[in-house]
Amino acid sequence: MGLEVFKRDYYLFDPKNYGRIFIFVDFGNVRPWAKNFWPEENKYKISVEIDIGKLASICNLLNPESKFFYYGYFKPEEVLSQNQEAKSRHSSSIYRIDKARKSGFNVRTKEIKMIPHYDEQGKYIGKIPKCNFDVEITMDTIIKLDKYDTIVLFSGDSDFGTLLGYLKSKGKKIVVISTRDRMSTELESVADKFIPAETMKNLLDYHNKTDTPPVKAEV
Repeated sequence: MGLEVFKRDYYLFDPKNYGRIFIFVDFGNVRPWAKNFWPEENKYKISVEIDIGKLASICNLLNPESKFFYYGYFKPEEVLSQNQEAKSRHSSSIYRIDKARKSGFNVRTKEIKMIPHYDEQGKYIGKIPKCNFDVEITMDTIIKLDKYDTIVLFSGDSDFGTLLGYLKSKGKKIVVISTRDRMSTELESVADKFIPAETMKNLLDYHNKTDTPPVKAEV
């Protein structure tokens, strides 16, 4: 048994009984895994990252028919502002998207919206970013229904419970990969296999994002 096969079977599963595999990575859900993996470094904010290239390599162990990556970007106009934090948010989001493309993912992206946020007394306390891909992932899994036998979902979001239940009713096998604290009961109840992301920590060792070279990418 080769090293890659051993790694695949140890961390994931032998795909021979799973037919054609499609992988869907909801990176907005995956990125916070870093807080679990490296809590001290990420105590106040995520300053170290899940390595997207290594995440792609894990996916490739299953020899999938296709793998999809979903992640939003902060609008380009922020680059023109004088706010350094805004510029950093934009460049960091573009960097992740570009790295996903270079790593062989089919990338789905859209602009992150800044939504006004209020406290319990109705006082405005600022804006929070919002960008979920529930609709896009749902559409992709249904439109491509005849192209795969197994879906591997990197997300523990309970919003996908109904979707996965539907796919299972159509004879699809369901594999969910998530950290234990982010794995919802809705997904766990429908999954044929749940793989705790914590077991993959050593395969996703981070690189400090401040050390990454600047890149340009279209969105």
